[in-house]
Formats: sequence, C-alpha cells, structure tokens
Amino acid sequence: MTDAFDVLRRPEAPIAPSAAFAKQLRQRLADELRPLLIPATPATSERTTTMTVTPYFIVRNAAAALDFYRDAFGAVETQRLVGDDGRVGHAEITLGTSTMMLADEYPEVDAVGPQTRGGPTCTFNLDVGSGELVDEVFARAVSLGATSLRAPADQFHGNRSGTLDDPFGQRWTITAQVEQLTTEEYAARANASEHGAFELQVPAGTEPAGHSHQVKHHDRGDLYYFTLPVADVVKAQRFFGAVLGWQFNAPGSDQQPSGHIENISAPPGSVGGGYDGGARLWFVVDDIHAAVALVREHGGTADEPVDYPSGWSADCVDDQGTVFSLSVPIPDYTM
Repeated sequence: MTDAFDVLRRPEAPIAPSAAFAKQLRQRLADELRPLLIPATPATSERTTTMTVTPYFIVRNAAAALDFYRDAFGAVETQRLVGDDGRVGHAEITLGTSTMMLADEYPEVDAVGPQTRGGPTCTFNLDVGSGELVDEVFARAVSLGATSLRAPADQFHGNRSGTLDDPFGQRWTITAQVEQLTTEEYAARANASEHGAFELQVPAGTEPAGHSHQVKHHDRGDLYYFTLPVADVVKAQRFFGAVLGWQFNAPGSDQQPSGHIENISAPPGSVGGGYDGGARLWFVVDDIHAAVALVREHGGTADEPVDYPSGWSADCVDDQGTVFSLSVPIPDYTM
C-alpha cells in the first residue's frame, strides 16, 4: 500500500483541464473582470459591456475544416454534433480567448459556404501576438493547403500581417501588433500609404473629451495602470476626491460604480474591489508572450495572456511572492 506521507511529499503535477471547462471558466472570469477593468463610457450601457461576437460560418466538409484549424492555427475543438447523414450540424472551436462556430453546408435551408457562393463572405482576423508568429502561422497554414493572397509584411497601421484563403474558402488575415502608434501617427501613415487619402473620424459620443492627456507613450517597464482595492467605491471616490483631487466622471451603476480616475495620467488608475493583497500594478512590456516566458524562466508564475479591448494583460507572481501584472496597451487607450 502507498504511504500517504510519501504521496504528500511528491511534487505538484499540473493537470490540464478539459477544453470545455477551460472555455466556460475563461468566459466567467472575463464577464466578472470586464466591468472592473473596462468601465462603461457614455455610449456603452451596462448590458453591452458583457456582449461578445462569435463568428458562425458554413463550409464544405466541416470535419476536414476542424482538422485544418487545429493543425494550422492551434484551435481546440470543444463541441461537435454530427447528424445521421454524416454532416456536422454544429461545432465549436476556441482560438486563444475567442470562440468560433461552424457547420457543414445545408443547401436546403440556404446555409452554404464560400465555395458554393463563389467567394469569401467575410474575413477573419487572427491575432497571434507577435510578428515572428505571423510568419510561422502563415507558413504552416500554406503548407497545409491554404492559398497565399498577400505574404506577411509590416503594415502602415503598426501591424505585421498576411492574408490567405483556407482550403474551405474562408479568408484569414494573420496579424500581430509590432508598433504602438498614436492616433496622429496612424492618420499620417494612412495618408502616406498606397491606399489613398483618409480622414480619421471618431464616432460621435466616444471622444475622450478632455482626457486626451491620459494617452501617453509607453516604454518597456513603465507603470501603465494601477488599482487600489477598497471595500466601498463610492466612499473612496469622496475620500480621494477630497485628499488628492481625483475625479470619477465615468458612468457606472448602483451595483457597479465606476472607479476609474479621470484626471490623472502618470499613470492612470482606479479604485475598486476584486483583488486581494493590496494595490495592483500593471507594467508595460513589448511582447506579452515573451515576457510571460521570462517570468516563468526566472522562477515566477504567470497566467496565460488575455487580449482585452485595452490591450494584452497577464497576471503574474515573482519568485518572492509579489503579485503584479504585465500589459501591452493599445496605442490610444484612455480607459
């Protein structure tokens, strides 16, 4: 019989959860954290902050398509329903933190794919996190039967990207951000590109309106954002408003008041609940996946990076137990 104390002395062995459980847990965590990290704007209701868009597309030979997306892009299949006629009636895959759904063609209900319609009906943007991976993923997809339409190259908008058609007629742009551009730099490059003249417009009601000072250049190692955990956000607003002059103008709700501080920029921050162990600090890195690898290499631990509307983020612990976070913020994020 195995001695219980021998079992307890064994090193911990991580157990990989099922893909379906990981998908459900990731969605629950995203739903809980999104209101804390991304306070609503005047044009965003409390309801829309939890909305997501899931692509659903039709292909010929969905079973082969599932194999291709697994082998070419690293997709994880989480669900497949097969009818008695052998056709895939519904399937789901995850790509990073994104979910996609697909099915075989059902012409009897006008559900047909690009090959039947005569061309792609939409384009999928697959962000792989780094410029080097753009070339790697692109080449792997082509080797597995995809057709190259535009080889990977650095683009005027600060991304490295390439476009291809997969063997089932769907069009993909494999991309990753390689430069952080200000709004002005983006507009200037767009007008200097071969695509013609552009006017960069901001949708009505979404202008930063006096908070453009929160948009700043970030270098590696800069403190990007902070959060002070408090028991009562409304009381904290009154206290720090009186002591430090902080302003909290972003709308929230009675159940979830906004803790984002509107009038500071070095760095911006917020007050709110949701974290234990003191203030949380986000530090800027150039490549979130490479930085996470360095944390682990030097004895720390790091969660898998998540791509939020504010940019990439990963929660970490150093080799002495200090909690911190890494971030690759988008160029013009103002919270």
